[in-house]
Amino acid sequence: GTSHVYRLVVKPDNTVLVEIDEEKIYEGSLKEDWEMLAAKEISDPDDKKPSDWVDDSMMDDPEDKKPADWVEEKRMVDTDAKKPDDWDDEEDGEWEAPTKDNPGYKGDWSVK
Repeated sequence: GTSHVYRLVVKPDNTVLVEIDEEKIYEGSLKEDWEMLAAKEISDPDDKKPSDWVDDSMMDDPEDKKPADWVEEKRMVDTDAKKPDDWDDEEDGEWEAPTKDNPGYKGDWSVK
């Protein structure tokens, strides 16, 4: 048998050239001439979004409620702190206990 040289040239703009033994057989567009890039789904002209459709990719869960034991305060008064012996209310002002990080604080609450 006789051997032949088949060549397919695909260009970046989706045009194609087909040659057999250096003779041009076909030249055209992949997009317009071939069905290999046809849509996978046929568009339905009567298809419409429902009236209650939400376009947001994420939305708050209407069932989500803040737990009753949720702690809102980041910091709390240190109940172990005591007024220093050398504290003078007239000179230093009224003593206020320092605050510390609240171990029960889990962060700001937000709806899921």
